[in-house]
Amino acid sequence: MKFDLRAFPLRRTLGVTLLLSLNSFIMRKIIFLLTLVLSFAVQAGLLFSYNRLALKDLDQMNKLIVEKIKESRKERGDKTMPLKEALQAVFSRPNEDFLIEKVLPPLRNELEEHGAWEKTVKSLVKESLGALENAQAFKPQAQVTYAIFLENLVAELRPKVAEDFERSILMQIREAKLELTKEANSERRLRMMKEGTSPSALAKAVLETYELGQKNDLVTSEKTLGKEKTEKIIDKNDAKSTGDSGEKPAPSAEKSEKSEKAEKK
Repeated sequence: MKFDLRAFPLRRTLGVTLLLSLNSFIMRKIIFLLTLVLSFAVQAGLLFSYNRLALKDLDQMNKLIVEKIKESRKERGDKTMPLKEALQAVFSRPNEDFLIEKVLPPLRNELEEHGAWEKTVKSLVKESLGALENAQAFKPQAQVTYAIFLENLVAELRPKVAEDFERSILMQIREAKLELTKEANSERRLRMMKEGTSPSALAKAVLETYELGQKNDLVTSEKTLGKEKTEKIIDKNDAKSTGDSGEKPAPSAEKSEKSEKAEKK
């Protein structure tokens, strides 16, 4: 015996409603799970969080780098991956004690031997910007870690802002126009007793200082060139006016002395 739902409009309506509700529930669950997976996948790129790194002293950071270099040399595949992890850890550690300049050189040399310094920096900047531009998908701890990475990188690149690569990275960070979330600032106040500054604002300040210096140098150069040009014109006019007046230059003292001797003879 067959039943025609059209003969039972109420049952048909309830069935459709139930089906739509079930589909909506399933879709929400799928979206939620995908968000969790994406968040975990991206945050898994962090070897350590900033607060764990802050507890490491010079010897411990040097040990971490040495281990990653050894891992890189034994790696049969991408030898730069362990070095990339180490570089991210170095710049993600709060740098109040200026430790970066002490531990970075051997790691940078290793990356440069593979011709991968610039490539690795670009990759880590892209990862950090992507995380902070989609901050709601990340825990505050991860947000602060990525922000500190960019802050320290801006400070590292500042002395070489005139170089093309360093300036391009600073411009990329500036143009991202990052803003730290309330959660990230709360996390930072709680653990570091201070709020952070947007990495984009820091990069903007460095570039503005550089651009202002360039303008001042240009103005100074133009003034110098203008002064030299003016002096040349004045000298030229003086020489011309002397020639037009028909005056002969005064005889030198040596010639006058010879003339006097000749007259006495």
